[in-house]
Amino acid sequence: MKTLSFIFVFLCIPQFAFAALKIGVWKENITPTLSERSTSCMGGYGLPLTNPRCGITDAHDYLSLRALFMANNDTQFSLIVFDTTGVGDALINDIRQRVSMLTNKVDVDNLIIAATHTHAGLDYQGIWGGIGSEYRSRIVDIAARAIIQAQSTAQGVKIFAAQTHVPVSNRRGWGIVDDSVTTLFFDNRKTDQPIATLVNLSAHPTILDGNNIQYSSDYIDSLRTNIERKRGGMVIFVNGILGDAQFSTTERTIEKANEIGKLAAYTILESEKAKQRVMGTLNVSTITFTHPVSNTAILQLQQSGALDINLDDKNQISVDLKYVQIGRYTSLLTFPGEALTRLGLPIKYNMRGKYHLFIGLANASYGYFIPSDEFGQIPGRNTEERFSMDKYAGDEIKRIIDSSIK
Repeated sequence: MKTLSFIFVFLCIPQFAFAALKIGVWKENITPTLSERSTSCMGGYGLPLTNPRCGITDAHDYLSLRALFMANNDTQFSLIVFDTTGVGDALINDIRQRVSMLTNKVDVDNLIIAATHTHAGLDYQGIWGGIGSEYRSRIVDIAARAIIQAQSTAQGVKIFAAQTHVPVSNRRGWGIVDDSVTTLFFDNRKTDQPIATLVNLSAHPTILDGNNIQYSSDYIDSLRTNIERKRGGMVIFVNGILGDAQFSTTERTIEKANEIGKLAAYTILESEKAKQRVMGTLNVSTITFTHPVSNTAILQLQQSGALDINLDDKNQISVDLKYVQIGRYTSLLTFPGEALTRLGLPIKYNMRGKYHLFIGLANASYGYFIPSDEFGQIPGRNTEERFSMDKYAGDEIKRIIDSSIK
């Protein structure tokens, strides 16, 4: 009788409670060697092709590549995150091709390649001088092998989610900004030992300014290091609705970057005390965005070969966004550039569930996405407009995303 009762209870519990979701992680040092540094440039500051920060020889902390492989039944979602300002189209394509050459165990259609957006990393897009061919070839191989290693180490996990807030501000003067931090904690299903922590936070890694001549992941280094020391496992940081979000400080030093990262890490670790279990199957859907580039500066850079961006014969870009759900309460969206707050937050509010991760600069680095009613309307500031591909790109991508995730 007891056996029959147990079977009846088992059948009545929703199947998602027993989902065998697996993850694997891997990390690599991608700081350029001394010979590679002589032919590579740091990105993030100044007008295109005017940045003097080339041939940098010093590094404060090592730049890293971090890979996350996630699988449930026949569905995969993989993520490679570089410490760099952005990743160009051809480089993304070459990494995917390299993965396909080496294995058939990783679904490259659901492989996302993203950037933390540190302005003290190398220029993978070509805007500020680019990277040398020797270094480029090496990171393509490192990235492909890293996600394969992550796949090979995948193990069953328990997933927990938590949310908190950090003191970021809107640099374009608006009174709204995405100050939320959504974190997923992955623990070994059998031992409860931490395997990984996925942190989604919206803020430019620009504590270090254009005078900096040391490679660094900015505040992200301190954030990741402090969480790993206290919690264990690997931390993967992904930036969010970062287009106009920043930590407010007049101190542009390594010490300040470390202080801010440590504060954010403490806040995230405190949020874990209120974590909630995430249970459910993994579902991944694709949203395709195609739009013309009208910014003549971007077109000229692309035509001269300085900017790694793929355009068709109509000067259009095309990119796949991924919308991921884990059960009913957790959703994740990849976004191909830097969304401004008034564009990104309404999208995030429309995502399903309680916990939302909005991953910027993922699968492409197409500059800023600005609501058309904000375009050119901020007195004394046009940084974002100068690096936006089209006035209406923000409106169109929001329309497509909203219609797809309803």
